Amino acid sequence: MARVTLDEIRRAAERQYGDFDIALPDGTTATLRSPLRMSAEERSLLGDIESLVGAGDTGAITEALKIAAKTPEQAARLLDALGGDLAAAAVLFEQWATAVSVGEPSPSAS
Repeated sequence: MARVTLDEIRRAAERQYGDFDIALPDGTTATLRSPLRMSAEERSLLGDIESLVGAGDTGAITEALKIAAKTPEQAARLLDALGGDLAAAAVLFEQWATAVSVGEPSPSAS
């Protein structure tokens, strides 16, 4: 019988669904969390905002980044560093969304 430790599972989860770190100009790091590391309420809000982003509401991008940020302070530092540049925010959002994409579950081999 196969046996794994919970630490091994956590390391695998971190590799597959880990955070997305952004190095800021002030030398600090802002962390955007994987949706799987968010509360159900945060995921729901993020889904609503992603629909707005998909419809072209560029202002919704900053709201999505605020929700995804690990802390409100990190969100504030990130948005301050972006300086209102919606194009850069959009690229960041796309890169984060791609990096943390959960995708569809694989079919079981039963």
